[in-house]
Amino acid sequence: MDSNPFDPSPDTAPSLSSDPALAPWLQPVSEDEVCGPDLEYDNDFLALTQAAAGKPETQFASAEPPDWRTVRSLAEDINARTRDLRVANLLLRARLRLEGFATLAPGLRLFEELLTRWWDELHPRPEDGDAFARVNVLNELASLDTTLGDVRASLVLNDRGIGQISVRDIEIAMGDLAARDDESTPSRGQIENMLADAVAGYPVLATQAPAAVAALDSLVACLSVRLNYGDVPDFSALRAMLDAVIAVSPRPVSIDASADDLAGMLNDLGIAQGQDGGGDSPAPARRGRSGGGGGLGAIESRADAVRAIDLVCAYLEKNEPTNPAADLLRRAQRLIDRNFLQLVREFAPEAVSEVARMLGVDPESLQ
Repeated sequence: MDSNPFDPSPDTAPSLSSDPALAPWLQPVSEDEVCGPDLEYDNDFLALTQAAAGKPETQFASAEPPDWRTVRSLAEDINARTRDLRVANLLLRARLRLEGFATLAPGLRLFEELLTRWWDELHPRPEDGDAFARVNVLNELASLDTTLGDVRASLVLNDRGIGQISVRDIEIAMGDLAARDDESTPSRGQIENMLADAVAGYPVLATQAPAAVAALDSLVACLSVRLNYGDVPDFSALRAMLDAVIAVSPRPVSIDASADDLAGMLNDLGIAQGQDGGGDSPAPARRGRSGGGGGLGAIESRADAVRAIDLVCAYLEKNEPTNPAADLLRRAQRLIDRNFLQLVREFAPEAVSEVARMLGVDPESLQ
């Protein structure tokens, strides 16, 4: 059976062993003690937790935020001597703050790998079969005061030319979170366009949220096998954040078909391909899912039109990657469902209020 080049891409997340920040975590500390000693009362461990806590406001000084660069450095240093879920969590928090949302998926996968490989040896170790200390660490993924708050603050996009988008911006745009009175945040359409414009330079934008969902599901499955019913932390708030990011992220398109397959698809649409010799040789026939013929046929609906644009863009991106037409078509595709005033908001947001006033329409209804 032939594969469809527009089927969802399989999970192609790189191995943790290819991540220089995480690969050392997958190696035993020593042959005698795979996870090393518990360093909870070690000076370096205490310095790590203090750096992550920041400093509260006092009578003589303002509050200081956590020193995330120090946290990252100390966590990596301490890992040379121990394998500890608390340290892994603080490393994840630091990377979210310093490197962005894309570090969430590998961080969650690291949790699952450590728990799967060394359930009995990983610190903090279960006491008489009770893993409450580990559950407390994992509960930070459900707390806005700790790791979940770092996820919310993390940057999904950080590009000098296009701009920055945080998970929090996305939640506000989706209506899941209220903006502050003095806060101006991008609309959902603006966020979608920014991400779509950036995905060519940052392909991870299309996969980072689905990868995090898959990693979270694997972590929950691991915990469900080892913890008593009801002891698995509630990660629903984290999952809601991930769903919001997925909702605005560019859709990944797998382009695994041959040039003949894609050219045949365009031929099915009645889009002629240039011939080097100017001859009349027919365009190659496209193979269907079951190996037979058959094309897309006539475009009879908006959905057909959107899919046709997908086909054209996929062909251009695979065979003519420098052709700017694909970018223009993708932009047109995103606008296909917009009305006139929404297009004004897209291309001239400063003019929306005036145009809406002239037409007698409430501009706030154009989100």
